[in-house]
Amino acid sequence: MHFNCSKEDLVYGVQTVSRAVSNKNTKPILSGIHLVAENNALKLTATDSEIAIQCTIEVEVIEEGSSVVPGRYFIEMVKRLPSGIINLKSSVREGMIIKYEQSEQFINGFSDEEFPSLPEIKNQITGSMPQNQFKKMVKQTSIAASNDESRPLFTGTLVEITGDKIIMVTTDSHRLALKEEFWSNSSPVIENKISVIIPTKTMVEVSRIIPDETEPLIMIGGSNQFLFKTSNITVFTRLIEGQYPSYTQVVPDPSKCTSRIRVKTKKLLEAIERASLLVRDELKEKYSLVKLSVDDNILEINSNSPELGKIHEELNVFLEGEPTEIIFNSHYLMDALKSIDEEEIYIDLTGSLSPGIIRSVENDKYIYLILPVRNT
Repeated sequence: MHFNCSKEDLVYGVQTVSRAVSNKNTKPILSGIHLVAENNALKLTATDSEIAIQCTIEVEVIEEGSSVVPGRYFIEMVKRLPSGIINLKSSVREGMIIKYEQSEQFINGFSDEEFPSLPEIKNQITGSMPQNQFKKMVKQTSIAASNDESRPLFTGTLVEITGDKIIMVTTDSHRLALKEEFWSNSSPVIENKISVIIPTKTMVEVSRIIPDETEPLIMIGGSNQFLFKTSNITVFTRLIEGQYPSYTQVVPDPSKCTSRIRVKTKKLLEAIERASLLVRDELKEKYSLVKLSVDDNILEINSNSPELGKIHEELNVFLEGEPTEIIFNSHYLMDALKSIDEEEIYIDLTGSLSPGIIRSVENDKYIYLILPVRNT
């Protein structure tokens, strides 16, 4: 293998796949990046056996071939190369010679025969949606996923697809986020249905590496694998096995709420951020609470830290229904408000002990449910 490429293109390709390079020592080959040069293109692939990322960049191929280089070292080395054309050539000693300007480096590599092949997906459903739409869905749902690996189901995103509708759901059992959108279903049977649990960290990685554009993101779902594909990036991921909790039984009927607050998103976020200023790291679990009280179109926000002081905020709102008060974790509230781009939101409440529902006034396709904290 022998090719020339620009430093900038090589950095882009390496950084894209680096998210899948394994940090574990169980299989040394998984710490490498697989390079394949052919047809004036370089295909870079990395996998940690849970996720695989492949990125293709344009290069000048002098001699076709393949090689596996140590991922972490190669990433750091490439980032530090000078701008310009880089010449890379595989060595008979399972290594790579990198030439630039008047200098060169040699790094040892692995046998590319040991690098695992990408999985085959027996697709149950295929379709696409704009990349920027996918990014927004992930932004609004990933905030409610759990980081607790002892409960793998809650670290995943439930993806339900029926016909031309796609729903993403996450929950950590204290809050729940749900986003519904349309997608372009290109399956042979248009009414195909699929329900899978994709690791949320994979969803986040995909949203980070794809551009914020209207170009389509192709998605192919199988029985134990899921694939995301753009014009030059492909991501494979394993699915999480198990039965996801029934979210339809958790989300309250909006017609049964007793109090609906209409408020400016930015104004509420700024008030909650100020109210949470008293929270210190060692007190975060106990005092990251805010009390919301609404009456006569005035929303009062109060926080209290016995060691530091009190904060009282008031906002003009529009109240439909009964006056009420409720206590929430301020961080959960801020996560939701930061994920909503629209100017105004509804907060639907049914008493101080029932979940609160946050949704955009302009778009009812997003729901954020948050459990209240009991006043002890």
